[in-house]
Amino acid sequence: MKRPRLSAQSRHDSGIPDSERVIAWGIGDATDQDTSLVVATDQALYEMRSGSRIAWQNVIKGSWEQPDFVIDFQGESGPPRLRIRLEDPRDLPAAVRDRVTDTVVISEYRDLTENAGAHFVARRSPGGGLDGISWSVVFDAGLDPNDQSLRVQADGILSELRGSLGI
Repeated sequence: MKRPRLSAQSRHDSGIPDSERVIAWGIGDATDQDTSLVVATDQALYEMRSGSRIAWQNVIKGSWEQPDFVIDFQGESGPPRLRIRLEDPRDLPAAVRDRVTDTVVISEYRDLTENAGAHFVARRSPGGGLDGISWSVVFDAGLDPNDQSLRVQADGILSELRGSLGI
């Protein structure tokens, strides 16, 4: 059965530019007759109630914790997690997984201490080449990312990974 398309009015209300292609959408929890729409495009995830637009290269992961859809992301402002209650998820969880996976160039875990380490992830914008690569280092819980000796170690690993990949 073919899913209904997102209406032009809903697309406009969500602030989705014409240049972005809608991939999937779901209907969020309705409170006070105010239904929230969640839309995945080829470039970003939109959540209508909060007015959030999160570019795929900034989404760390999306997890389906029924009935909630939880998005962990990196950003300069706003919370690092968005929790959305979905009444009708449709194909949204699968679309988010595919979009996030598509942005990952490399993801490696390296030990920094005997019992802990960090994930080193290179991401690109959707459809982007290797010119727009951004790197992130996510330290395991319990490690202080401001610890100078850990930073030096992480910077060395990051340099080694960049050199080995030529990016």
